[in-house]
Order: sequence, then structure tokens, then C-alpha cells
Amino acid sequence: MEIDNKNIVTELSLLFKKWAGKDPDTTEELPHSGSSRVYFRLSAGKTQAIGVYNQNTIENNTFIKFTQHFKTFQLNVPEIYAEDLSKNIYLIEDLGNVDLLSWIKTSQDKQNFESELIIKYKLVLKELINFQIIASQDFDYSICYPFSSFNKEAILFDLNYFLNQYVKPSKYDFNSDKLVNDFNTFADYLLQEKANFFMYRDFQARNIMLKNNQPYFIDFQGGRKGPLQYDVASLLYQAKANIPEEIRLDLLNFYMNEAKKLTPIDREKFITFFYAFALLRILQTLGAYGLRGLVEGKSHFIESIGPALLNLKLVIVKTDILNQTPELKNLLKRITANTTKNES
Repeated sequence: MEIDNKNIVTELSLLFKKWAGKDPDTTEELPHSGSSRVYFRLSAGKTQAIGVYNQNTIENNTFIKFTQHFKTFQLNVPEIYAEDLSKNIYLIEDLGNVDLLSWIKTSQDKQNFESELIIKYKLVLKELINFQIIASQDFDYSICYPFSSFNKEAILFDLNYFLNQYVKPSKYDFNSDKLVNDFNTFADYLLQEKANFFMYRDFQARNIMLKNNQPYFIDFQGGRKGPLQYDVASLLYQAKANIPEEIRLDLLNFYMNEAKKLTPIDREKFITFFYAFALLRILQTLGAYGLRGLVEGKSHFIESIGPALLNLKLVIVKTDILNQTPELKNLLKRITANTTKNES
């Protein structure tokens, strides 16, 4: 369905006036991400808000309720100023334009960048633990969308997304029956890990805003009950972040040390599953890059494929379960065969 931006701006402006007591002076559409949501910055002097339109009513309701829950635990999520879910719109706090990924890109050439990067990521990881463990208390998983837990259906959905949106458009050969069997083996293995925490689902640097040098968190409406490792892997193996491997290991150790203060952590087991979940996350993102890049031709997603393949090459040698999934292992080896560091 085509979105009528003029009508959306009108409705958001009315909601803004109801909240702020005055009409907005300016409305600025913000760049689109990979989602179907549309964002506008509305301003009246120093009073600002981000207006959101999303046709998915269920997702809107999930976001509002998640935000309210996280606020009770004093987590850094945007304030909700006003809502009219009958029109699929709401106003939230304006957290500015600087996300963690853009900060990384503008800071890479600075002296002491890596030490600053580690400080930022450790701060973010401590907040992630608060989402996963602290805020998982009394969490109503029945409102999650589209899955209430990271179950086998959700895992197979991601694996088939990778298959249909990246492997097939890239024209790699594979044995369909054997690959289906391997997907099931891989999914069953992942489900052996403890999974009674809040899983943010899309915990990556683009969804972490920096305001007054503090991290704020957005786009958590796809969250569900799941394991700890998935979100950590999502952050540390984000394609465009290009975190050096030795820093990844340092940050992973920091995370485990912090998390074990709140829940038991078997380090060896945790790390083994960490790489398996990192593999799953990379495959899921390659599916997204395939759809948005290879199929729809969006340049940002095409540019992300090279770094994602480099991460994939690093992770497959550390993922033990691949020894039990030969068709998947051989497919991934072919996909990464010509991957070199210059692709990042």
C-alpha cells in the first residue's frame, strides 16, 4: 500500500499540537531504514518530537507497551509523548541524529579511537544486560510480535530468509533436502541453550542513539524471550561496525563477567553457543542485505554484504555445530571462498 506522506504529516501535526499546545513550525522526513516505518522530526521553537507512522497496528502496540515496561526499570528508551494508534501514529522523544554506528565512522581516524570504542561498547553492554536480565522480570511475552519466543519456528524462519533472499538470488548451488535437514539440526542445537531472557533481537549500533554521551535504545519492538548470546553477537558482529577481532573478544569477556553477577554463566558453554548464535545472526542479516540490496538494489545494503561475508568467514571456523551440518558448512565455505579484508 502506498503511503500518503502529506496526510501523515497532517495527522502528526494535529497530534503534536494536542501534545505541545502549538503547531509545529517545521516537519522534516527522516531517512528511511530497512523497516516500513516512516519518521518525521516536528519542531516548534525548542519543542521537538519524532513523529512515527507505521501501518502495522500490532507492532505499534508492542512498541508502546515495551517502552512503558522498560521505563519502569529506568532504561534509556525514548519517552512516548502522545499516541493515536487508531491512525497508526505516535510521538516520541527526539534523541538526535548521532547513532553509535555514525559515531564509529566519524571517530575512526581519531587518536585513541580504539580505547574510546571499548569504553562506549562496555557502557552499551552493561545496558544490554539490564534489558536482558533485569527488565525480563514480569515481562509479558504474550504481546511480542511476530514471535513470543525464539523458538524453532523463528530460527527456521531466519535460516530460510537467508536461503531465499541471499543464497538463491546469488545463484549458489545446494542440495535442498540435505540443507533442510541441516537447518533442522542447527535449530535443534540452538534450542538447547537456556532461553528465558529478554532478547532485543535487533541489538546493533544503528539502534543505539548517543545523547549527551549516553546510549539510548530504539527499535526493540521485535523483542521476544530468548538466549543471552544472540544480542551480544548482533552487536559485536555488526557488518559495518568493523570491530577488530581482539576487541570483540575483550568485549565478550567483559559481557560475561558482568552478566554472571546476575545469572550463572558457564564460560566455555556460553562461548560455544555464542559463535553458533553469531552465525545465525550473520545469516539473517545476509538475508536482509540480499532482499534490500540484491533484490531491491539499495546501495547501503549492497555495501554491507562484503563486511558481513568477512564476519561469516571468521565465525564459521569457530562454530562447532557445523561439523554436524555438512551441506550448510560446504555452502558457507563456497560463499566465503573469495572473501578478503579489502571487502570491509
